[in-house]
Amino acid sequence: MEWIENYGPQLLYWALTGVVGAFAVWVWRKIKAQKVEQDAIEDGVKAILHDRIYQAHRYYTERGYCSLDDKKNIEYLYRPYERLGGNGTGKQAYKEIMGLPTEPEKED
Repeated sequence: MEWIENYGPQLLYWALTGVVGAFAVWVWRKIKAQKVEQDAIEDGVKAILHDRIYQAHRYYTERGYCSLDDKKNIEYLYRPYERLGGNGTGKQAYKEIMGLPTEPEKED
Protein backbone atom coordinates (compact mmCIF):
# COMPACT_ATOMS: atom_id res chain seq x y z
CA MET A 1 0.00 0.00 0.00
CA GLU A 2 2.94 2.21 -0.51
CA TRP A 3 1.40 3.67 -3.66
CA ILE A 4 -1.54 5.04 -1.61
CA GLU A 5 0.89 6.93 0.58
CA ASN A 6 2.71 8.27 -2.47
CA TYR A 7 -0.17 8.91 -4.83
CA GLY A 8 -3.21 9.10 -2.52
CA PRO A 9 -3.19 12.88 -2.06
CA GLN A 10 -2.80 13.45 -5.80
CA LEU A 11 -5.61 11.02 -6.62
CA LEU A 12 -7.84 12.70 -4.05
CA TYR A 13 -6.99 16.13 -5.51
CA TRP A 14 -7.84 15.05 -9.06
CA ALA A 15 -11.01 13.27 -7.98
CA LEU A 16 -12.23 16.35 -6.11
CA THR A 17 -11.26 18.57 -9.02
CA GLY A 18 -13.30 16.37 -11.36
CA VAL A 19 -16.33 16.40 -9.07
CA VAL A 20 -16.18 20.18 -8.61
CA GLY A 21 -15.68 20.67 -12.35
CA ALA A 22 -18.61 18.41 -13.21
CA PHE A 23 -20.80 20.27 -10.70
CA ALA A 24 -19.76 23.64 -12.16
CA VAL A 25 -20.65 22.45 -15.68
CA TRP A 26 -24.04 21.19 -14.45
CA VAL A 27 -24.77 24.53 -12.74
CA TRP A 28 -23.67 26.48 -15.82
CA ARG A 29 -25.94 24.40 -18.10
CA LYS A 30 -28.85 24.82 -15.70
CA ILE A 31 -28.39 28.60 -15.59
CA LYS A 32 -28.07 28.74 -19.37
CA ALA A 33 -31.29 26.74 -19.82
CA GLN A 34 -33.11 29.03 -17.38
CA LYS A 35 -31.84 32.08 -19.29
CA VAL A 36 -33.14 30.66 -22.58
CA GLU A 37 -36.51 29.96 -20.98
CA GLN A 38 -36.64 33.43 -19.38
CA ASP A 39 -35.85 35.07 -22.72
CA ALA A 40 -38.64 33.09 -24.38
CA ILE A 41 -41.10 34.13 -21.66
CA GLU A 42 -40.10 37.78 -22.03
CA ASP A 43 -40.53 37.57 -25.81
CA GLY A 44 -43.95 35.99 -25.36
CA VAL A 45 -45.11 38.62 -22.87
CA LYS A 46 -43.83 41.38 -25.16
CA ALA A 47 -45.73 39.85 -28.08
CA ILE A 48 -48.95 39.64 -26.06
CA LEU A 49 -48.60 43.25 -24.89
CA HIS A 50 -47.90 44.37 -28.46
CA ASP A 51 -50.98 42.53 -29.68
CA ARG A 52 -53.19 44.14 -27.04
CA ILE A 53 -51.84 47.61 -27.85
CA TYR A 54 -52.28 46.96 -31.58
CA GLN A 55 -55.86 45.71 -31.13
CA ALA A 56 -56.69 48.68 -28.89
CA HIS A 57 -55.27 51.00 -31.54
CA ARG A 58 -57.50 49.51 -34.21
CA TYR A 59 -60.56 49.73 -31.98
CA TYR A 60 -60.06 53.27 -30.68
CA THR A 61 -58.95 54.80 -33.98
CA GLU A 62 -62.05 53.36 -35.70
CA ARG A 63 -64.17 54.70 -32.86
CA GLY A 64 -62.44 58.07 -33.07
CA TYR A 65 -61.88 58.65 -29.37
CA CYS A 66 -60.49 56.99 -26.25
CA SER A 67 -61.69 57.79 -22.73
CA LEU A 68 -59.24 58.77 -19.99
CA ASP A 69 -59.79 55.45 -18.22
CA ASP A 70 -59.10 53.54 -21.41
CA LYS A 71 -55.97 55.63 -22.05
CA LYS A 72 -54.81 54.80 -18.53
CA ASN A 73 -55.31 51.10 -19.30
CA ILE A 74 -53.31 51.41 -22.54
CA GLU A 75 -50.54 53.17 -20.65
CA TYR A 76 -50.59 50.31 -18.13
CA LEU A 77 -49.97 47.91 -21.04
CA TYR A 78 -47.39 50.10 -22.74
CA ARG A 79 -45.02 50.69 -19.80
CA PRO A 80 -43.92 47.03 -19.38
CA TYR A 81 -43.94 46.61 -23.17
CA GLU A 82 -41.45 49.46 -23.47
CA ARG A 83 -39.29 48.13 -20.59
CA LEU A 84 -39.12 44.77 -22.36
CA GLY A 85 -37.62 46.53 -25.36
CA GLY A 86 -40.76 46.89 -27.43
CA ASN A 87 -40.92 49.81 -29.80
CA GLY A 88 -41.72 50.44 -33.45
CA THR A 89 -45.36 49.79 -34.27
CA GLY A 90 -46.33 49.38 -30.61
CA LYS A 91 -44.85 52.76 -29.75
CA GLN A 92 -46.51 54.40 -32.73
CA ALA A 93 -49.88 52.84 -31.87
CA TYR A 94 -49.54 54.02 -28.27
CA LYS A 95 -48.77 57.58 -29.35
CA GLU A 96 -51.72 57.64 -31.73
CA ILE A 97 -54.09 56.35 -29.02
CA MET A 98 -52.84 58.97 -26.57
CA GLY A 99 -53.45 61.64 -29.23
CA LEU A 100 -57.11 60.73 -29.67
CA PRO A 101 -59.80 62.90 -28.08
CA THR A 102 -61.27 61.59 -24.83
CA GLU A 103 -64.90 62.06 -25.90
CA PRO A 104 -66.76 61.54 -29.15
CA GLU A 105 -67.28 64.54 -31.37
CA LYS A 106 -70.57 66.25 -30.68
CA GLU A 107 -72.88 66.35 -33.64
CA ASP A 108 -74.62 69.64 -34.31
